[in-house]
Amino acid sequence: MDLSIIIVNYNVKALLEQTLLSVYKAIHNLQVEIIVVDNNSADESCDMVTEKFKDVVLIANTDNVGFSKANNQGIKISTGRNILLLNPDTVVGEDTLTKTVYFLDHTSDAGALGVRMIDGRGDFLPESKRGLPTPSVAFYKMSGLAKLFPKSKRFGAYHLSYLNEHENHKADILSGAFLMVKKSVLEQVGLLDESFFMYGEDIDLSYRIIKAGYSNYYFADTTIIHYKGESTKKHSVNYVKIFYLAMAKFADKHYTKQQGWWFSLCINLAIFVRAAFAVFIRSLNALKLFAFDFLGIFIGYYGLMRYWEIYNKYVVGGFYPPIYIQLHVPIYILMWLSGIYIAGGYNEPFKLSKTVKGVFLGSFILLAIYALMPENLRYSRALILLGSTWALLLTVFIRICYHFIKFKHFDTSASQMSQVLIVGNKEECERVKHILLNYPARFKLLGFIKPKNEHAKGDWIGGVQNLALLIEIYKANEIIFCTKDISSAEIMNIMGQTNTKGIKFKIMPEMGAHIIGSNSKNTTGEFYSVNIAPALSSNEVKKEKRYFDLIMCAIFLILAPILLFRPSYFLKIFRHWKSCLNGNLTWVSYQVGSNNEILPKIPNGVFSIGQELSNRKLDAQLISGINFNYALNYHWQNDLNCLAKVFFSNNFATLKSQ
Repeated sequence: MDLSIIIVNYNVKALLEQTLLSVYKAIHNLQVEIIVVDNNSADESCDMVTEKFKDVVLIANTDNVGFSKANNQGIKISTGRNILLLNPDTVVGEDTLTKTVYFLDHTSDAGALGVRMIDGRGDFLPESKRGLPTPSVAFYKMSGLAKLFPKSKRFGAYHLSYLNEHENHKADILSGAFLMVKKSVLEQVGLLDESFFMYGEDIDLSYRIIKAGYSNYYFADTTIIHYKGESTKKHSVNYVKIFYLAMAKFADKHYTKQQGWWFSLCINLAIFVRAAFAVFIRSLNALKLFAFDFLGIFIGYYGLMRYWEIYNKYVVGGFYPPIYIQLHVPIYILMWLSGIYIAGGYNEPFKLSKTVKGVFLGSFILLAIYALMPENLRYSRALILLGSTWALLLTVFIRICYHFIKFKHFDTSASQMSQVLIVGNKEECERVKHILLNYPARFKLLGFIKPKNEHAKGDWIGGVQNLALLIEIYKANEIIFCTKDISSAEIMNIMGQTNTKGIKFKIMPEMGAHIIGSNSKNTTGEFYSVNIAPALSSNEVKKEKRYFDLIMCAIFLILAPILLFRPSYFLKIFRHWKSCLNGNLTWVSYQVGSNNEILPKIPNGVFSIGQELSNRKLDAQLISGINFNYALNYHWQNDLNCLAKVFFSNNFATLKSQ
């Protein structure tokens, strides 16, 4: 037997299924046995294994015996000359097992190996290769010095960050998520130490292998996905406690008492420093928005007060006393901002409804207190109402601007909605569609992406070779891969090459019942397909677009002095202003260059959707997809986003008149 694969599972049924499916696709000509040890899961994991993977050896524990003991159960009944400890939240490439077994068999000094790992977003996981956690190395890591100086051999020793992640290296410590060990080495150094319930057992085993005279290797010629944090949440207090106890146990086992004391002190100090720093940074970020709100409201209120004094002369004596602006107004503002805080208006992602509720709550409390104040301290109820209006408008405006800077669009609801592209053949895309229909109003499907080897006709908006461009065009933030027509290795390669921050990647395994991503949920919702009538087919939506055009006509008149700073934009707008006013043109319409006859009829546009991409060479298929998506998911905010992007575009001087 070439290889025995041992997978310890605890309540991650969907992830386990995907892992097993990827393993079966990676076996090839190897003689492999798969052993699943279940630690008393309550999610029917065992039923899934027995029903779908009948040749898998299943050990069903009646208690959660821990990671180390469960792995040892599998090792004791294994028959392979190599043992692979594999996490149930991983996806291996089709070449992973053959390459790693060959390397281990043909490297005489090798005792164990680990592989290059990426997370669900395609980012490299530094724990793929680690150095021995001596007291000084642990302190450099926990204090943040390793992150500040990653290329330093001294400070970067914990994750060996000074070594190239794409090259094979010897490494002291390997990750238990994928740890392949020669059976003969395990028989010599012993099995996993069962005193480590969770965490630290891989460090302990790796160190014992080195002490026995063997080498551990980081093998970069293959990559796997490791969805971190599914069985245990990595940033919880419980995780910190368990991890620290595991590290302390390792120090007690392998270091002298003096070294262990120093190790414990360093880690505790580093944890305290990092926690304090994190609290400071979070507080600073929260205070930043609070400061913007306070300063903006104060300046506006001061202007309103001066107007009230000078132009309306509603104040007895002509002016408010200094104490009003120095004390009373700041208290008013704090009440409005406190209302926003109570309503959740400072929690990201921002919801404008919470900000509005917060201002109304603050105003209600302020007016209630104002009514109870002595006559000589009640300066102006009307000014408070005007100030409330200003506070409302300003705080909403600040959050819209913040949202636009961060997400490059004005739709504040979109930051909470996944914008999904699906890569797969027609049959698999339809299968994904039916799963997604179970999660309404959470996600929006942007379209299907054709794999390289897919030749059937379908409603594609582009090919996988243009995925990075399609993500940019459609502002997608989630990609679902169907593995029937695209290999795991190719998926990982695409994830690495896409290199786009904020993109979530999920996988729909062939014959699998779950879509798996970095959060292990079958997410997706507000789903659309080509069989659903485009939004622009509705007369009500067409009226909405017409109202938007009329409102923009008024806004452009008001903003005319500002638009003069963009001469091309100014000339283009006011050359067609009258036509948009009477309905012969619309401000935003379809792109030319594709067949738009099947789309709902709307007037020609002064600007076209995706105008900011005018410097790109887009084929007819891409243009057709952009136009279809525009008609399918139309909202007036799409038009507003288009106009804003064109105005701020560096290529805007090249705009041509209609």
